[in-house]
Amino acid sequence: MSLTSMLEAAAHGGTIEVEPGWTQGRAIFGGLTGALLLAAMKGRIAELSATTGKPDTVPPLRSITVSFVGPATPGPVELAAEVLRVGSNVTQCQATLRQSGEVVATALAAFGKHRESALSVAPTHGAPALPEPSSIEAFPYIEKLTPEFYQFVELRQVGGQMPFSGSDSHDISGWTGLREKPQHLSEEHLVLLADAWPPAPLQMLDGFAPGSSLTWTLELIAEIGPQSVPGTTDFAYRATTDSARDGYAHTHTMLWLPGGELAAISRQSITIFG
Repeated sequence: MSLTSMLEAAAHGGTIEVEPGWTQGRAIFGGLTGALLLAAMKGRIAELSATTGKPDTVPPLRSITVSFVGPATPGPVELAAEVLRVGSNVTQCQATLRQSGEVVATALAAFGKHRESALSVAPTHGAPALPEPSSIEAFPYIEKLTPEFYQFVELRQVGGQMPFSGSDSHDISGWTGLREKPQHLSEEHLVLLADAWPPAPLQMLDGFAPGSSLTWTLELIAEIGPQSVPGTTDFAYRATTDSARDGYAHTHTMLWLPGGELAAISRQSITIFG
């Protein structure tokens, strides 16, 4: 089952099959988990819209927060989504991912319509100066060495060092995109790509130690949809480590469209076992 097929199945809720190859360590890659949860929520909102007319359409995603409760493995997973409230402008929804009867991830998301406002502040963080994506070789997928999901994403690193290299650096920059280009990029694709890089502080460790996301919030600034972002798009990426102590690290990340428009802001709490 392709990524497109998994996302389409997730939009209907219920049990879907996560194909092998989408793991990061022992668990399903967190970006895919977030994308599946988002697809389930959007599917539930679309169903409600079709039956009640409220909301009249699925509004653009404004924010999604994912809690990774436990590791999920490839195979059958169960998705359930619930619309919490449909307001005049904002629709709020939650979704849960279960495996073998246990909750493995939950998400809350806010979807908001356009509305008139006197407030307009341009993003204060410009895109990093990066070479063209085509001039940088993407990380290869190497069986049993790199995460399995590298088969499906292209990461082209410019700043920072490799994980577990004992580096003094704790930031990362580069380009991120999909290996198999869809016709267009959706919000679900952006959620997946925003979590594709290894946590920035792992490069400071001198030797392998496991780490995993605990909580993750992604805020969308640009509207990502079939009329606006082609599937060939690579996003500029920059991650900054804000703090690390007591086995937890905290990072914030920004992604930009190729023209320099800020697309999304991400924040993660990460557990570090080393």
